[in-house]
Amino acid sequence: MFNPIATYRIQFHKDFTFSDLEHIIPYLDKLGVRTVYASPIFDAVPGSVHGYDSVNPHRINPEIGTEAQLDAISQQLADRGMGWLQDIVPNHMAFDPGNDWLMDVLEKGRLSRYAAFFDVSWTSPVHGGRLMVPFLGSPLPEVIEKGDLSVAYQSQRLALAYFDTAYPLQVRSYATVLGAGEAGPPEAGIESLLAQLPEMLQLSEPEVYARRVAEFQT
Repeated sequence: MFNPIATYRIQFHKDFTFSDLEHIIPYLDKLGVRTVYASPIFDAVPGSVHGYDSVNPHRINPEIGTEAQLDAISQQLADRGMGWLQDIVPNHMAFDPGNDWLMDVLEKGRLSRYAAFFDVSWTSPVHGGRLMVPFLGSPLPEVIEKGDLSVAYQSQRLALAYFDTAYPLQVRSYATVLGAGEAGPPEAGIESLLAQLPEMLQLSEPEVYARRVAEFQT
């Protein structure tokens, strides 16, 4: 097992990238550093200065570099007998619209293919299976009165828009929104969508549900 000794922590962000680290590796080697302890390197909220607000654990943050650069750094360190210790942030992600996994959970609830990755109390007697998303800056009635909160159609789905952010509506709410038009029968296109919802909402397998929702939204 690798024993990380003489460790030097590197804080990556847009102003200190993989390229910057490559330039100081010889200096760290001369200092006697044997292990580089790296701050989180996965994709994070744009402009993050720490990387702990991650949004995608499967992709290197493009603001700090590429996988090819990381491979090159790994080789340089190995050539000098130096190691790498990586902070992977295993216990949390950013509550941000850029977090596709979280947005999928907000949209599909416990049928999201990513639901198991989050610690959600679906049986909470307080919220009745709904998720609390604390993004309003004022009480809800006040926000509605000011017109700061609205239903929008973005990226082929319905969302709650609040200033420059938007959170997807739960698919089960679509019937309420689509059926809330002016008095009278709904237009043919909307009527067709409303007719599809009951069957779709009976599905119970996450992958099948995801495909059906995608078809519905297109």
